[in-house]
Amino acid sequence: MRRMRAISWGVVAALAVVIAGCASTAGTATPVAAIGQGESLTRYTKVVFLSSSADTAAAMTSSDRDRIVALVTRKLKEKAPTRFADLAPRAVDPDTLQVKIAFTRYEEGSAFARFMLAGLGQIHIDADVTLEDQARPAPVGRYAVTKTFAWGGIYGGTTDIRDVEDGFAEAVAKILLGQPSD
Repeated sequence: MRRMRAISWGVVAALAVVIAGCASTAGTATPVAAIGQGESLTRYTKVVFLSSSADTAAAMTSSDRDRIVALVTRKLKEKAPTRFADLAPRAVDPDTLQVKIAFTRYEEGSAFARFMLAGLGQIHIDADVTLEDQARPAPVGRYAVTKTFAWGGIYGGTTDIRDVEDGFAEAVAKILLGQPSD
């Protein structure tokens, strides 16, 4: 009996570890207009971010957008500390990549609904991410980035949109580092 209880708790602990990362796992980035042939993001040594919100994300505050941009910046520094020399350049030059994050959906969902049943009260963050050469405003690439969370139970009821923002930021960072979306 004691051994069975230990195994049960072991299974519960393993399951908790597996699902704990779900809210913060990387979102999905789908190329809408991929990087042109011969174009490479490696030539850019600086990156500047612009953000906006429209559609169902119109209720987003500027602090919400700033927080997510700061998360993207943090992810870039963690994953590739020397990749970009400057993450907020002031001057316009040919080495600067401009990243426009246009949020189209930002829904916190309902924690109570998620707690009651998985799939209800989902959290959504969607955006069109456009990469442009800042020296000559020309699109370099465009991506539809999305992150959804729909787990139920205690995990779903205690997860909020800030937990999911981390996964969204991860997807944007992967685009800028040329890493494939999972």
